[in-house]
Amino acid sequence: MTDTSIEPNTVLSIELASGAVHVQTGGSGPGLLLLHHDVGPMGWGAFHEELAQRFTVFAPDMPGFGDSPRAEWARHPRDLAAMMLALARRAGLKHYTLVGLGFGGWVAAEMASFAAPELGALVLSAPAGIRPDHAFILDQVMEEPIAYLRAGFSSSEAFEAHFPDASDKALRATLERSRETIARVSWKPYMYSYELPETLKEAHVPTTVVWGERDAVIPPECAELFASAIPQCEVRRLPVEGHFLELEHPVLLAGIAREAFEAATRKR
Repeated sequence: MTDTSIEPNTVLSIELASGAVHVQTGGSGPGLLLLHHDVGPMGWGAFHEELAQRFTVFAPDMPGFGDSPRAEWARHPRDLAAMMLALARRAGLKHYTLVGLGFGGWVAAEMASFAAPELGALVLSAPAGIRPDHAFILDQVMEEPIAYLRAGFSSSEAFEAHFPDASDKALRATLERSRETIARVSWKPYMYSYELPETLKEAHVPTTVVWGERDAVIPPECAELFASAIPQCEVRRLPVEGHFLELEHPVLLAGIAREAFEAATRKR
């Protein structure tokens, strides 16, 4: 996709063979595809705005999340990855920056495993997908939804700054729908696959894996596991806490995405 300019938070519906996908887009510059967390999309926020200053951002609601219909046949994150690759192609994205957050990082890693030549740079923020050796991944399916969401923040105060009304019906509906989709595509084993560390060995794309020093959802030890699987991988350890880095530290994480794109561009 050539550089262009799109008004912030423009809403698109991109038709795939498997159904329509709801996409928020905006910004100007080279293309960037942003894949959300397992709690679902939380709207066009500060992180999107930061990215949109450098990129044309495409932020889809993956099928079964947000406003995108569920793909009834999907039973693995690899299935969502296939649909997100189709979406990127329909949107005309070429050598784009792919950013995945948490569960979205797993989907992004699956995409890179099979279509690395289509990507320019890959940024994974505390991604799921690889089994930790020692700690455990917090189980979204078994946790009460608001408690699970709260666990992703560095403190109760940080959580309340973003979600002041934990009883909000729309928020709870989003979390419940997201949890149902996660149960369909990534449970047993929960939030990892045995195949991903092997298929990632062919993901020849400049990759940055980002983690805070304490993450109560996905253990930071997984950073090294991703680095050992991906041929061109840099690990960025941040002196911050929490899983939802894009919410608590949008400027910092967007800056890392820009740096990853620029470094990959210099290597071409």
